Amino acid sequence: MGCDEVSIADTTGMGTVPRTRKLLQTLKDAGILMEDIALHFHDTYGQALVNMIVGLEAGVRVFDSSVGGLGGCPYSKGATGNVSTEDTVHMLHSLGCETGIDLVRMAEVGEWITGVVGKGNEGRAGKALLAKMRG
Repeated sequence: MGCDEVSIADTTGMGTVPRTRKLLQTLKDAGILMEDIALHFHDTYGQALVNMIVGLEAGVRVFDSSVGGLGGCPYSKGATGNVSTEDTVHMLHSLGCETGIDLVRMAEVGEWITGVVGKGNEGRAGKALLAKMRG
């Protein structure tokens, strides 16, 4: 039918490990291949990275993220931005995954763009890396 990928989004950031596991198992049971799935997590309750690991363990290989954790959810009061790309890349590198992404450059971009748009930089790994480099 022309669909390349189905993106499953937790734009409120309320997803938990058990819910994510159950959702992915339900999709598998319905015959949906994990290589056809993308996951999109907001980090409102600090669960985005652990939910991404659940996705990785299930075979998902496409994840959305946002530099500096920018974004939000206009219809969900209190929802934060997307999981930060800097935190995602740091986690993936710590797991031995190859991303082809230069984390230092990504952290610099996160610092720059959040300053331009006037939002707080939610990329914790990026901020820590830059602070360490700058002494």
